[in-house]
Amino acid sequence: RFPYLDPPNERLILEALKQLYQCDAIDRSGHVTRLGLSMVEFPLPPHLTCAVIKAASLDCEDLLLPIAAMLSVENVFIRPVDPEYQKEAEQRHRELAAKAGGFNDFATLAVIFEQCKSSGAPASWCQKHWIHWRCLFSAFRVEAQLRELIRKLKQQSDFPRETFEGPKHEVLRRCLCAGYFKNVARRSVGRTFCTMDGRGSPVHIHPSSALHEQETKLEWIIFHEVLVTTKVYARIVCPIRYEWVRDLLPKLHEFNAHDLSSVARREVREDARRRWTNKENVKHLKDGISKEVLKKMQRRNDDKSISDARARFLERKQQRSQDHSDTRKETG
Repeated sequence: RFPYLDPPNERLILEALKQLYQCDAIDRSGHVTRLGLSMVEFPLPPHLTCAVIKAASLDCEDLLLPIAAMLSVENVFIRPVDPEYQKEAEQRHRELAAKAGGFNDFATLAVIFEQCKSSGAPASWCQKHWIHWRCLFSAFRVEAQLRELIRKLKQQSDFPRETFEGPKHEVLRRCLCAGYFKNVARRSVGRTFCTMDGRGSPVHIHPSSALHEQETKLEWIIFHEVLVTTKVYARIVCPIRYEWVRDLLPKLHEFNAHDLSSVARREVREDARRRWTNKENVKHLKDGISKEVLKKMQRRNDDKSISDARARFLERKQQRSQDHSDTRKETG
């Protein structure tokens, strides 16, 4: 609806519409939903925003906000090149994962956030555990910003409230499923997983994950992102149950690009119509002004107008001569 310096590829625009629809930010016709209006306030990707709002509706945003903040900054793990230091760093990272249960990379990020924040010397804590302090510092600021946004959102009278009776680790994973169900994969053969987005792409759990080499114990997983090197790897992984995403997976295949883009097409047409109407109105206005000026010029230049103007001029000249003559008589 406005000129781009570098227009985005149509495929990317359709992919963005698809993600917004899957997160219930827009409806089937492309109109923004109530949830979508709330999501625009958050400086997060749509799927992560959806998970955070789901947690807020369950009154457990404290579980998700540190994770969302950590995922908003660069990779927090320091991986030294030197083999000796590398072993030490990996050991520290495994210890942190074990404190989170050893089976959920998202939860590991939350543990790192909380332990660093609660330590008396966060910079020293990061150095000891081979964690980037600057990334953690940025995550603290992002978390505070997100917490304020959630506070304002929950003050709205129509904010949806839900309840869930279950352990914290389960409610955390359910909230993640609400946003990450498009990144669901099921184990197929050996240690390979296949995505459920309709492509069936094979992915492997990244070696940095706490779940690496535990693939045979898993059936369904969600992941934060894909990293392509010699293989396609899923990074930041969490095991889930199929029943948690069963009702969400059909949305991955309900995408209709024509319907979702109908609002944009209609608004573009209306905008073009308004511009054309304004242009025509300006044209008619200019034509009207030109015609009025022409009429005035014609009235001023016809024979009668010229004769009347000459008569008025002679009358004024005669009046001035009479006034001058009267003045001389009075002086004499």
